[in-house]
Amino acid sequence: MMNKPKIYNKVAVGIFLLLAIIFFFIRGWFVAVPTLFAAVAAATNCKAGGNMIPLALLASAAGDYAGSTGNFIMQVAFFAVAHIFYICDFVPRRASLRSNASYATILAVVTISYLGFVLSHIESQVEFIAVAIYGLIIFTMGATAIFQQRPLKWWYVGAALLFILSDSLIVLGKYIITIPHSSIWIMTTYYAAQGIFMTLHLNRKSLAD
Repeated sequence: MMNKPKIYNKVAVGIFLLLAIIFFFIRGWFVAVPTLFAAVAAATNCKAGGNMIPLALLASAAGDYAGSTGNFIMQVAFFAVAHIFYICDFVPRRASLRSNASYATILAVVTISYLGFVLSHIESQVEFIAVAIYGLIIFTMGATAIFQQRPLKWWYVGAALLFILSDSLIVLGKYIITIPHSSIWIMTTYYAAQGIFMTLHLNRKSLAD
């Protein structure tokens, strides 16, 4: 019985990877399926690990589906909600601000510079506001991942940075340049981020993990 959770976790990760690979052959609405599965799988460990990450994954799946229909504003809105859930998971585990200030400062400089560059290319006022607000929210998600103190912290940070990179590629391709094979780069980094979050949550034994 002791090995059952570990076996379940490995099977869940395997299914998620399989679904992520299948997406590249089906595309369209199927983009939401891997993340939806991740949300359901992670929810099985809510008792030990809390419900913020499963909710973040669920909101992300909704954002995936909105994106597949071409509804960019709703995609941004759902992803913003997802990041707020991630923030809620990270903030209670915050460590000394001073000890992590240099990393957060680097993230702030890069994020603000890139966000300003992207915003200078957006003509729609609605999209300008949406992307600006979203940029601040996703930066906060990354910063709180850095400031938290828990086991495997840098895996959380890595997942957060992969999510930021994926979204950075989306707006780069939408507003500035055409990225060759963009869906491969965007979805590989995105699924990697969500897969890491799911795996970390599945292996939690308490909210401190």
